[in-house]
Amino acid sequence: MQTYQQWARRYRYVLQMDIQQYFPSIDRDRLKRLLRDYIKDPSLLWLLDRVIDNSPDDARARPGQGIPIGNLTSQFFANLYLNRFDHAVKQRLKPPAYGRYVDDMVLLSNDKPWLHDAREWCREALAREGLVLHPRKCHIKPVSCGIDYLGYQVWPDQRRLRNDNGHRFARKHRQRARLYARGRVSLEQVGMHVSSWVGHARHADTHALRQRLLGATLFVRGS
Repeated sequence: MQTYQQWARRYRYVLQMDIQQYFPSIDRDRLKRLLRDYIKDPSLLWLLDRVIDNSPDDARARPGQGIPIGNLTSQFFANLYLNRFDHAVKQRLKPPAYGRYVDDMVLLSNDKPWLHDAREWCREALAREGLVLHPRKCHIKPVSCGIDYLGYQVWPDQRRLRNDNGHRFARKHRQRARLYARGRVSLEQVGMHVSSWVGHARHADTHALRQRLLGATLFVRGS
């Protein structure tokens, strides 16, 4: 986000792209071949093959495709899977600024027509990999309008937590207070959940929000 904000202070427009059903679209055999370009240890490759081959079936995926979204290994796999695409973007398009995390991509430029052309180039390049840009999550807009990026709302000089994130945490926090009152969770467990959310929220302008949400719920054991 910090890098994006630096770019957004230099360039007027941003092209944001997202791949439709990215994780279910990842081809497992191709992923295993890519891993062999970077890893030579047979034991490690055997283990990674087992992780990939034992991915649970996804109703949206074709046979031989798909990795689970929640696995930590899947984040690494999903970043590696488009590494060659990243290099092609940099070498062929030569964008002023380009960033990607998993399937969340941004290109920035002062030339709006160039971004339209870049979007079509990316669409065709991804199609050759069997991937499709999400029709409702592919936008070109002024950076001053802000974008949803990596779980935050980001402007050149401001970052906010997405509204649904705060509402979801507040709801679960109240639920944990009720469970604590019944003796079904410990303060240590509550603290782990709070620390995890605060670790995410603190990267945005959320000091007042954190105080309000954390101060609104009281944890008391029931009688």
